[in-house]
Amino acid sequence: MTPDPTASTPDALDRTEFLARVHGDAVLAGAMAALFIQEAPAQLAAVRLAVATGSAERVSQAAHLLRGSVANFSAGEAVSAALHLEQMGRTGELTDASDALIALERAIERLIAALREFTE
Repeated sequence: MTPDPTASTPDALDRTEFLARVHGDAVLAGAMAALFIQEAPAQLAAVRLAVATGSAERVSQAAHLLRGSVANFSAGEAVSAALHLEQMGRTGELTDASDALIALERAIERLIAALREFTE
């Protein structure tokens, strides 16, 4: 189904900027959204595993990969949450990584909901 560019979405997704990134191609935007919805659980699982094992390098790498994915959607909240974890991994300071992971999970949930609405 082709996304309706005029429909409202939650703040988790900057619909206007996202459509501008794909030059207004709603079909491409919909395909990107569908792919992210499919792939996000695995990317988030990689971040969870890295946090659980306490591997700062893996936290940084997994969060960086996820941040790149969410940046495609101009999803400021999710980008910020992923960047926060990425920086924690880079510095090796994972004391608050579990809380940061919860914030990232919530941001990704909101983004996925917004992308589902976008593609309806």
